[in-house]
Amino acid sequence: MSGLRDHDFAPSYDKSVDDLASDFYLPCMRTSVRYDRIAGYFSSAVFSIAWPALKDFINAGGRMRLICSPVFSSIDAGALRQGYAALSDEELGAALVAELRLLLESERSRKPAQVLAGLIAAEVVDIRLAILTASSTPGDRRLFHDKVGLFTDNLDDTVGFRGSMNETFLGLSADGNLESIDVFPSWVGGRDAQRVTDARIRFEALWRNEIESVDVRSIPEGAAQAIRDASPADWEVLVDEAVAEAAIRAATPTDARPLRDHQIQALATWELHSRRGLLEHATGSGKTYTAVQAIRVVLTEGGSAIVLVPSALLLDQWHRELTYHLGDLSPQILLVGSGNNEWRTDDLLYPWTSAPATGNPPRVVVAMIQTAATDAFLTRVAHNDRLLVVADEAHRLGSSSAQNLLTLAAPWRLGLSATPERAGDPEGTSRLFEFFGGVLPPPYTLQDAIRDRVLTPYNYIPHEVALEAAEQAEYEDLSRRLRREAGRRGNALDDVESNDRLRKLAIARARILKRAAGKVPLAVRVLTEHYQHGQRWLVYCDGLRQLGQIRSALSDAGLDSLEYHSSMSGDRDATLAEMDINGGILVSVRCLDEGVDLPAVSHALILASSRNPREFIQRRGRILRRYPGKSLAFLHDAIVVPAPESDRPAVGGDRLLAGELHRVLEFAHGAANPQALTHIEALCIRHGVPIELDAAQGAAGVEVDSETEDNDD
Repeated sequence: MSGLRDHDFAPSYDKSVDDLASDFYLPCMRTSVRYDRIAGYFSSAVFSIAWPALKDFINAGGRMRLICSPVFSSIDAGALRQGYAALSDEELGAALVAELRLLLESERSRKPAQVLAGLIAAEVVDIRLAILTASSTPGDRRLFHDKVGLFTDNLDDTVGFRGSMNETFLGLSADGNLESIDVFPSWVGGRDAQRVTDARIRFEALWRNEIESVDVRSIPEGAAQAIRDASPADWEVLVDEAVAEAAIRAATPTDARPLRDHQIQALATWELHSRRGLLEHATGSGKTYTAVQAIRVVLTEGGSAIVLVPSALLLDQWHRELTYHLGDLSPQILLVGSGNNEWRTDDLLYPWTSAPATGNPPRVVVAMIQTAATDAFLTRVAHNDRLLVVADEAHRLGSSSAQNLLTLAAPWRLGLSATPERAGDPEGTSRLFEFFGGVLPPPYTLQDAIRDRVLTPYNYIPHEVALEAAEQAEYEDLSRRLRREAGRRGNALDDVESNDRLRKLAIARARILKRAAGKVPLAVRVLTEHYQHGQRWLVYCDGLRQLGQIRSALSDAGLDSLEYHSSMSGDRDATLAEMDINGGILVSVRCLDEGVDLPAVSHALILASSRNPREFIQRRGRILRRYPGKSLAFLHDAIVVPAPESDRPAVGGDRLLAGELHRVLEFAHGAANPQALTHIEALCIRHGVPIELDAAQGAAGVEVDSETEDNDD
């Protein structure tokens, strides 16, 4: 059993030359069962350094007693000058509660504050507040200037220290305040042992409030109750998370791009979930880089990795990202699909997915989902207990054409998707979640990304489009036929998939909104009024026919445009480069929804009326990526609004319209301009659609997602 005397402590430590935390503080906490501390100031942020050692201290049954000065930002300067002697327990308690709230409201300090609350509630930590009275001596004041600490192990050996270090993050961190301490172990004997004894006597006298010149108070009951209330039931899990986060930071090379807080938290949670899970992170929030760091961890442990991607574009992007960010590991990368057949002809897949031999470079396979789902691929994958599978746009794996990939025996799995749930496909979603082990908490939403400046804030500008008379008549006719068919067969209108007749009628009605003729003149009007030379605009269309109509109408209005779609005859890369360098108007079809990175784009016009959350979230994300000089993005949206049918009331009368308004409500809620939400709420009220529409209700209804209908893209 190790103890304090197993460490070779120096007589003193100076942060200008020593790592005070690693060389002294953390080894002491790891091997101690009691820690008594007199500190001028204390901050729960100190736990951000002490996480691993704190866990050992807790597991050993450790107890910490802390006497510190109550310096809080919520106490006024007048009270500070009086040394707090004039404060009643009620006033002091109120100040403590206010400070606790400030800590809990901050993303950076919330976890340490919750852990502190848990430690106090569990009686692991006991804090008392020392207030110097008017009769305090210079020696008393020096005691709180030259702070004292005593670590004691289970053999009753004690190591004491005294110096300028506070029990704070800046006191311990290598880049914090310049601090120094003297160290005196009890087992050395002589003057060091006497110093331990003197410090112990002084601490106990203060703890019992027996020193006349110092008023030592327990935390007032009101504040103590607030602390207990703030203690989460799973505070020990927070310690585990923090330990894992510290390990992630340590594993990231110092010269690599720093991981953001949400990326570190995601990787730590993935580690704690046996290296399985789905990252539900907003488009543009750095999912790829997060996954690259997970791959780094596995490769450095002697493992291998397979990355699954849905397109040739992403195949190339992942190759570049892995080559660049893992350059120090010099991995060998095997590409599969999109004309890359070496894996098949040279039979390379088995050795690439096996554990690499000692001295060989690590290996990564990047494969297109369509190719990887074949028996030819799956039967060549080695059975390796150190294999990681990463799936980009992981929702794709829930489809019937890709579900063979969910038989991969890789023990470690990481899925990436802004929207992992498959709209209208609960069975596919269930298969997906079962394979990956569910979504890793917490999700990182678009609002989180905008708040953290990971994505650009945006203004939302909705534009209503009315149906022409013939379109309105056909829409009403299809609506009546849908209701009759549903009534005749006893089917609910929100269960169209179970009835092929209902499904075909629903698709036909949805196409009327998607191809509404009024979208073309709207596009011309919006771009004529708002487009300025040098800006970069995306126009999202439903299909090639609409794309052609838009480009022709823009040309007639004197506006040049570029096109981008999967079947275009020109060079797609050259088109994107032209857009990136010179700006302009890029008219595109849904193939832009995934993978294409155009961060310079600042304006978009959505003419495609998909209610699939994945599609409309990714379209919005296209224009929100950060770019130099881009402080605000602008999202114009065409909302096709059929007139209420004459023989049906507006309230509850049109589930398809309700789903469309749910989509635009989602957009308006995330926007920087509040008038957009006011506009959409008024539109909902006018058409009898609940403003707080349930997300599942909005995604259901009788419209069939464009992913499942025949598209003219």
